[in-house]
Amino acid sequence: MKSEHAEDRIRTRQLAQLGALFAGFAHEIRNPLSTIGLNLQLVKEDFGAAETPRDKRVVRRLDTIEQEVKRLQGILDEFLGFVRVPKLDRKPTSLEQLISELVEFITPELAEQGMALRSYLESSVDSVSVDPAQIRAVLLNLVRNAAQASKRGDEIMITLRRDDGGVLIRVTDTGEGMTPEVRDQAFRPYFSTKKSGTGLGLPIVRRIVEQHGGSIELASEVGKGTQFTIRLPGGSPETGEPS
Repeated sequence: MKSEHAEDRIRTRQLAQLGALFAGFAHEIRNPLSTIGLNLQLVKEDFGAAETPRDKRVVRRLDTIEQEVKRLQGILDEFLGFVRVPKLDRKPTSLEQLISELVEFITPELAEQGMALRSYLESSVDSVSVDPAQIRAVLLNLVRNAAQASKRGDEIMITLRRDDGGVLIRVTDTGEGMTPEVRDQAFRPYFSTKKSGTGLGLPIVRRIVEQHGGSIELASEVGKGTQFTIRLPGGSPETGEPS
């Protein structure tokens, strides 16, 4: 048992060192990328309102390069978010209020895509000690993933209720669902079915949940949709379904 703990500590220390190395490498890349992006904007300003076919063609190409620079910057940001292990800023938090504010924030975005977002929040759930910014980021990621897997007319649901010894949050969609092969790899770093995906979103989500002492489970079926279930410690014993 002692040797296992010692191996875990060594592995954790090695991963932390590797993370620090990669973070420094990512920073070295991000700085010149920012310079490239800034200079692209300046060059586009020099062209002003392009009138000749040649100038219009150049501006289109500059737009393409600028989009790729932004995409690379987004990949680096996600990568840094993955290799860093943020220190949690825990505080007593009303998950009902946090989710209600999230729903209000993202509903217009989903409405533009023709999707409905519904919430079923048990009002008697006690405040729990979490980092509200991190938990909000987790739920925002899951809702946006649900939207990307859905189409116009589909529905996304967030439920909150007391669980045995803690709190249970579910994000459910009626979208395309996942095959068993995709479902089994969903939390693997760098695995993604999206052309522009980094494959780091769900691994980061799981790490944040586990940092809080919780767990996350995934259930999905092709043609029926996907459900993520988060369990967090704290709160009161379960008394029933959400009102």
